[in-house]
Amino acid sequence: MKQKIIILFTIYLLFNSALSAQNIEKMNKSELREHIVILTTKIDSLKNANFYLEQSISVEISIKKELILKNENERKRIISENKIAISKLNEIITTLKNSISSVQTSSNVVSTSTTFNRNDFLNKYYFDQIPLPNNSFSLVLSKLVYGDKSSANYIGYDEDYQGAVRRLPEILDANAFTYWEVKPNFSLGGGSRPENDIISKNIDYFNSKLPKIEVLKNKLFTIKYNDGSEESFLFNVKQIESDDNNNQRKILQIELANEEVKADGSNNTAKDIVWRFFAIENECYLALTFGQLIRLNLNLISVKRGIEVFSKTNQTIYMEYSNLGYRNSNREGIFLSRNKDLFMASSNYINPKEIIYLFKLK
Repeated sequence: MKQKIIILFTIYLLFNSALSAQNIEKMNKSELREHIVILTTKIDSLKNANFYLEQSISVEISIKKELILKNENERKRIISENKIAISKLNEIITTLKNSISSVQTSSNVVSTSTTFNRNDFLNKYYFDQIPLPNNSFSLVLSKLVYGDKSSANYIGYDEDYQGAVRRLPEILDANAFTYWEVKPNFSLGGGSRPENDIISKNIDYFNSKLPKIEVLKNKLFTIKYNDGSEESFLFNVKQIESDDNNNQRKILQIELANEEVKADGSNNTAKDIVWRFFAIENECYLALTFGQLIRLNLNLISVKRGIEVFSKTNQTIYMEYSNLGYRNSNREGIFLSRNKDLFMASSNYINPKEIIYLFKLK
């Protein structure tokens, strides 16, 4: 590159020197002969410089071609090596698949799913019940099990179902429901429309009504309610591996012994609590029933005891109160409706007793 620059600079000087020569018309014959000699010499120099430049360009082009050829050969080599490596990896994958298939035929099959969240507290505690020296938790509703399983309990057919499955439960995300708040101190007088007495809420509202949990020195288990009251228990945790399991999976059980003492000095076991934690797919949940949530002072209103849907006009749902003798007319409460999806004709209110509530501890 430096040689090219020198050559070009020389051409530039020679060209400029020719342009700066004195006016030819003013030269005599002797001066013209001398000037011709000078120009001839310069022309020869330019020819030599041009020849050298052409040679240099030719050499550089040759070098570039060699480099391109070398790079192309290297590219082909890498592609060939990659094909060989891919072929070997495919052989390894095939071998592994065959090995996994072989393992799954045994009675001690291990799931190959990789979606397990190792940072979740319940997922870790299910496997390792580490001491809880001083911990605080919030109950967070994660999923709801809606419905139950029903099928013919014999081999054969009948006129109604012909041995078919009648019903199956669903495990739904907490956001698949709307949580309705009943306004406090609402009136149940004649002509009152319930749509004027309810407010739709989301899952955050539901979670805000749940109590907080504190564990002290791995012994004292305290449930703190929204109204400021609290209950304390001595707790014990154990793994259940008997026939009472969850689809071949162990159950984690926490037993909370209430500290309240009866008048005769005996323990008030009626206020004891038993919580069970189930592994579902690759997550562990605390499973609570309607009755257990009522025990935690969560005021879930049963549809059959409170509000029933009886007609729908222009997408507006009208409801009537029923069985009013079973509920107070001045209280706060929550009832649930399932949000409409593609497979549903409409959204309806549901009986909270028909649901198993799956919680995480955060």
